[in-house]
Amino acid sequence: MTHSETYETPTRVAGEDDLQLVTFEIAGVRIGIDIAMVQEINRLIEVTPVPGAPRSIDGVVNLRGEVVTVINAHHVLDLDRSDDLRARRNLILNIDGERIGILVDTVSDILTLHRGDLVPRPANMRSIDTRFVDSIYLQDSDLIVILDPNGLLSSIQLVSDAA
Repeated sequence: MTHSETYETPTRVAGEDDLQLVTFEIAGVRIGIDIAMVQEINRLIEVTPVPGAPRSIDGVVNLRGEVVTVINAHHVLDLDRSDDLRARRNLILNIDGERIGILVDTVSDILTLHRGDLVPRPANMRSIDTRFVDSIYLQDSDLIVILDPNGLLSSIQLVSDAA
């Protein structure tokens, strides 16, 4: 994973039953995604809008000669959009060889947790669209929503198929 910035390393080495997450926030919701899916984290890269693209697509970025579609995470996850651009980052994900970008409000840290501590997504979860939720992790009084990267990828493919 390539970083444009430095994040604290996990306090313990991940074992076979552990999961390492890059955690971030979107509209005040703390979210995590498997670090294996995160190719790099960049400061806000200029996104080129695509005429006629649905609201779920912010546009595209040129990442060292490769055009990468950038998801509007606020719209896809049905969360309010923040106007504060100072801490916003672009996570470049590599999901089964497909690169996509996702704009997030802030990147928090890298967290190592035991897979057995994850709980299935609740059916009545209201703060985020559950189609994109893999599981939940409770850390003290904090809730971390674990994203399903394939759900994000399918949101782009559904848009592409509809076009």
